[in-house]
Amino acid sequence: MIETTINAQTKNYLSEEELVRMLKNMKFNDEYAVQIFNFFTDVPLEGIYRFLIKHNLTEKQLLNYYRMFVKKYYPNPEFEETFGYGISMG
Repeated sequence: MIETTINAQTKNYLSEEELVRMLKNMKFNDEYAVQIFNFFTDVPLEGIYRFLIKHNLTEKQLLNYYRMFVKKYYPNPEFEETFGYGISMG
């Protein structure tokens, strides 16, 4: 489900495994910017939780990545509320 959602409006294809590598290594590849933004804005929170468990990622890792690369361009208040635990994300 993740790959279908994040690649829905793109010509190049980002695999789930490559997304995991970028998240774990705190790397942002401009070639996949749309897919990364789609992950944080279009994937339902339940799907994100399953993704975290499946790939042994922590909520903190995901939140840090979001803060560093995504929030400035595509803020997602629902994501912030769920993963930010009400902490100011300024």
